[in-house]
Amino acid sequence: MAPLGKWFLHRFYSRDSEIRKHLPPTSIFNAQTLRIFMKKYGAVYIKPDNTHMGKGIMKAWKTRGGYAFVLLRGTTVKCASLDALYTEIKKRSFSQPYIIQKAIPLARIKGRPFDIRVMMMRNLRDRWQFFGLYSKVAGPNSIVTNVSSSRGYVTLFEKSMKQSLGYSNEKAARVKNRLIRLSHKICKRAGKIRYYQKIGNDFAVDKKGKISLIEVNFKYPGFTGFSRLPNQKYYLGIKRMNNILRKRRRRG
Repeated sequence: MAPLGKWFLHRFYSRDSEIRKHLPPTSIFNAQTLRIFMKKYGAVYIKPDNTHMGKGIMKAWKTRGGYAFVLLRGTTVKCASLDALYTEIKKRSFSQPYIIQKAIPLARIKGRPFDIRVMMMRNLRDRWQFFGLYSKVAGPNSIVTNVSSSRGYVTLFEKSMKQSLGYSNEKAARVKNRLIRLSHKICKRAGKIRYYQKIGNDFAVDKKGKISLIEVNFKYPGFTGFSRLPNQKYYLGIKRMNNILRKRRRRG
């Protein structure tokens, strides 16, 4: 099966009224949408449609004298005009379509943005079940939170919410429950595409506590990040269930 592109998934999940409220404004990237999005939002992410793990992602924003952009955690490139910005971005693009997305002002830990991975798996009754979550903190000067690409680190969800937004355990628990409920809706809707056994949902929380859906990981959603947490409860549960699902696939 061909990989599911970000643009396809954005349109697919936009058809659900509840999920749509958590999707950042997104479009196919071209010179016209770059102009529209920069005028409206001032800062955007530009992402390859069919790559994952943060590869090829760029961030562009308005400056006092023009525009600037950066690829992953590289050197900032300054441009005098939107035409120049578009040309420079295209020079650094892969040979595939890109999407453009409003840049969410992510909550930060010591100046570094983070997002949240929620792991969902089918249980023994073949129903979707929450198996764990953690926060991925971007590495130094990185615009992406993927741990390997950005040289970042993982941390407990509750700890990240306290450090970044000052949330109590009770308030963090309410956000966690919202993430789990939303993840159930995302996984249930995914069944309209095909049958999946595990899905990793990546969410962002902005500086005001608003939740946004960043990415839905269908193909081999990794769970090694859970092994880096001080409490191994999530990791051991996921590993055990993953072994059961693997045996089911072999029998099937």
